[in-house]
Amino acid sequence: MTAPREYPKRVDVAIVGAGIVGGACFHELARERGLTVACFEAAHKLYGSTARSAAAFRHQFSAEVNVRMSLLAGLRYGRFPEEMGAPPVIRRNGYLFIYREAAALDAAAERARFQTSLGVPDVEVLGAAETLRRFPELAPDGLAGATFCRHDGFVLPDLITSTYFERGKELGGLLFQWSPVTAIRTGADGAVRAIVVRGEHEIETRAVVNCAGPWANKIARLAGVEVPVVPVKRYLYFTSQLDPKRRDVRGFPLFVFDLEAYCRPEANGLMLGWDRRPEKPAGWDRFPPPPVDFAHLTDDIEPGFGLEIDGYGYEVLAEIAEDLPFVAEEVGLEAVTCGYYEVTPDEKAIVDEDPRVRGLFHAAGFSGHGVMHAPATGAVVRDLVLGASPPFDVRGLRLEPLLRNEAREDPEQLVI
Repeated sequence: MTAPREYPKRVDVAIVGAGIVGGACFHELARERGLTVACFEAAHKLYGSTARSAAAFRHQFSAEVNVRMSLLAGLRYGRFPEEMGAPPVIRRNGYLFIYREAAALDAAAERARFQTSLGVPDVEVLGAAETLRRFPELAPDGLAGATFCRHDGFVLPDLITSTYFERGKELGGLLFQWSPVTAIRTGADGAVRAIVVRGEHEIETRAVVNCAGPWANKIARLAGVEVPVVPVKRYLYFTSQLDPKRRDVRGFPLFVFDLEAYCRPEANGLMLGWDRRPEKPAGWDRFPPPPVDFAHLTDDIEPGFGLEIDGYGYEVLAEIAEDLPFVAEEVGLEAVTCGYYEVTPDEKAIVDEDPRVRGLFHAAGFSGHGVMHAPATGAVVRDLVLGASPPFDVRGLRLEPLLRNEAREDPEQLVI
């Protein structure tokens, strides 16, 4: 582990955090002529939750701002090879939301009409018979129907993030790994004027972009404020690989069962998740947020969440098997990983300049949607930093209402 010998004396924009959101912001800002941009990471790029993501991508949201974030992000991901000189990064297997209750399907159908009105392509409402015709692996009992969007799917977050940083550096941006930001200095006017790196290197700047994910509140506190972002540990389980001659799941969509358990293909096995446990801490949905011991945010697998027969992994496997019966007979659990959701009180992101500290911008609290919305976040942050109008209305991502414990406009109902 080594730190750079020299840091710049001044940058126009300092980004904190080198995950996919930090990478997207880094690349977008580095494209601006005459703007000096540096990203500072306490460990190495991709150290945090980006590399532990389910890497899912969907347009199927209820909040307009989230749909518009997905539309822009999906466009950017689709053009990644031609615009970024990288291999394809999105696989459009689709997302299938499955419902057992007629009322839930009716609500989903209304959301699908709304998504279509905003320009989402190919959102379909399927009755039970059509759902089973297209996806015969599903259990038929009690099925009401589903919504399906073939333009949804999965992305490659490691490749995307690395490419953002490589292209950003080619444009003159600076990436400093093993370089924790330990202070944010403000002037008498309350505006950002400098950061301190590794406790001793002061760097003058007019803008700090907080892309620290689960550590977002730790960074905000360096400027004397707090944000309502709470880290919540989440687990992903991986099954054994299936014999493709017997069953090929590589073309499966991401299945979501009654807005709870979900799975998607991982090679010719399955990745499983169910965010029921562990529970969110008391007070997660209020400001100020509950205290967090940031020193203990680890990727350790605690007892009860691993692959032991009475652990949560087998609870998830059993839940998935209720809807995909072949799972009970044909696969077993082989691996588990974990990372952190960065959760806000309404489970929507904060992408905004802090009203209390001019020049402090937050791109955090994505509540599981950071990977899918990273390209759009980079574009919005670029415009906010430059004082320009974002590409669409982002009032639903403002910070200020949360500081007053008020509901933000444009709520999201489709959280899993």
